[in-house]
Amino acid sequence: MTFSRASAIFAMILLLTGAGCAPLKKIESTLAKLPWFRAPSGDAKAAAEAIALEPGLGITIRPSTFGVTGAVEEALGDESRVLRLTVREAAPETLLAMDWKSASATGTLTLAFYEDAQAMLLPAFWPAGEAEARHNGAIWMSHAAFASLKNDQAVEWRLGLADQTLSVISKAFKAFNDLSIRFAGSATSTPVSPFQLRKTGTSDSFPLLVNDKLTFVRILRATSWFGDVFILDNPENPLIVKVVVHSAAQPALKALEPTSVRWNEIGYEITSLFRP
Repeated sequence: MTFSRASAIFAMILLLTGAGCAPLKKIESTLAKLPWFRAPSGDAKAAAEAIALEPGLGITIRPSTFGVTGAVEEALGDESRVLRLTVREAAPETLLAMDWKSASATGTLTLAFYEDAQAMLLPAFWPAGEAEARHNGAIWMSHAAFASLKNDQAVEWRLGLADQTLSVISKAFKAFNDLSIRFAGSATSTPVSPFQLRKTGTSDSFPLLVNDKLTFVRILRATSWFGDVFILDNPENPLIVKVVVHSAAQPALKALEPTSVRWNEIGYEITSLFRP
């Protein structure tokens, strides 16, 4: 069991026990009803490859705060910050359209020409209403970027934007990118892009609820000056399942304040999937 799941269980037990007088059977009964508490089975690599990018794919996204996992909110049933996404159209490497909704907003995001994407748009910055981003992967890597990361151990993968349609926040992103280059340069002895992702390994223990069943999937782990990135190890569907922002990026992140987004909560974790 991962640390995040163990933390969630501990928090749940504290809530159930209160002053410590709740019977053990009550705790066991409640935990048994949680789908992710049951032991997973199957091969993590096969499980990752079985998640296809296709119309009807449903995704639950939860924000995280500098490493505090969104899975805790999932376990406690907190729906206040959840974002639910449904893939409406999927033409691999050409067009991806999705509908999303949160407690306070709804929107559609269309990704056009993302076959050469070298940037992502974190869910915290998705604008309400209809929006389009070109040459941008949102929460997916392009096939080329994924192949480069997996085979060559590194790839340039930026947080910034690639389309003028979202120009409302483009100035803030430019300021962030400029500050990132400056801060990253002063923190290293050799010039390195703050957005160069370096592969750090693979893991077979990333937990996802897939159609309400706890499933461990294989992921690629990568890191940059900006943060840690976890990508589903699936060449046909390189879904970015988690982004953990490094504290070193905090000063540059303050440049994003004009967007009215809480800069310390732009990391995220995908906690569940629904396969059509």
